Amino acid sequence: MKKSKQSVLVSKLFLLTTAWVLWSCEGPIGPEGPPGQDGLDGVNIVGEVFEIVGDFTQSGNFGLRGEYGFDILESDKVLIYRLGGVDQEGNDIWRLIPQIVFHENGIFTYDYDFTFYDYSIFLTGDFDLNTLEPAFRNEQVFRVLIVPADRIDLRLDFSDHQAVLKLLGIAEEDITRFRL
Repeated sequence: MKKSKQSVLVSKLFLLTTAWVLWSCEGPIGPEGPPGQDGLDGVNIVGEVFEIVGDFTQSGNFGLRGEYGFDILESDKVLIYRLGGVDQEGNDIWRLIPQIVFHENGIFTYDYDFTFYDYSIFLTGDFDLNTLEPAFRNEQVFRVLIVPADRIDLRLDFSDHQAVLKLLGIAEEDITRFRL
């Protein structure tokens, strides 16, 4: 069954008119969104990054503890990286902890935990940690990154230190270093 040129033209005109009407329609204004956090309306929450240097000793229970100096929100994510060395081009190599290390004496880890006001970085192992060489215990450098929940992108590889710094908009020269 053949359609006439006139019926095809009418069909096309009808489709174009319908499309134009639908695209140009405006509905009623929707309901107001939920209120923002008290005192934070219009404020951009940025991430914080700082660097710490410390020694793991038996008297310190093979741990380092520090306070942020500010409160973090329950929804924020705290990431801690350990400086693992320098590559051939002279760039720092940062490794996300927890980090498992296979040592000739056994296995040990650099690990951490945090609260809303402080953090702890500690060594655990299946052997006497006093036998670890000073290179694993002394002058250890860590970076603490606080990532606000509104900046967390679950597709991001958080082990990529540079990508997380880029997400936070923080440059190397803006990172403060503390000695614990």
